[in-house]
Amino acid sequence: MNRSIHILVVSLVLACSALAGTRILKFIYQPLTTLGTEGDAAVVVARIPILINAVPEGIIASIAAPNKLLQSPNANIPDSNVLSLLRIGLSADYVSGRHYRVTLDLREMGSTEPYGVTADDVIAGAIKCLRATFDEDQNLGSYELHIQFNKDDKANWSRYEERYESKRKP
Repeated sequence: MNRSIHILVVSLVLACSALAGTRILKFIYQPLTTLGTEGDAAVVVARIPILINAVPEGIIASIAAPNKLLQSPNANIPDSNVLSLLRIGLSADYVSGRHYRVTLDLREMGSTEPYGVTADDVIAGAIKCLRATFDEDQNLGSYELHIQFNKDDKANWSRYEERYESKRKP
């Protein structure tokens, strides 16, 4: 009986370590807000380290993930990523080879007014982050960007839809 429990525990530990081994350190780019700083309101493109599974779709989606920057003890900014603050979704679907279909979902987008930037600033920042992330990661080759928005939205979001080929070769 003790031997069976021992084998079960060892198997469980090995399985957990195998799963933990699939996490890797990657660098992505995120559009951050200057909220809480002394600087002018802006969207800043920043290179961010992430610990993630090596699935390219997850790496791309992480561009919109919340990000709490290191701060002084008297600051309390819970999230600096303007995409997550505005509830803008970002997803990616594998197409073929190193090509992905990326969707920027603006249907739940909140007001940009509290952050002192425009919606165009945010979308332009998101696109800069996509391009920089694709250029950084050798496993990402190209994408087609599609934007989902509400039918009653009068903005011309389709002008941001694009096909992008990474400048980095595998």
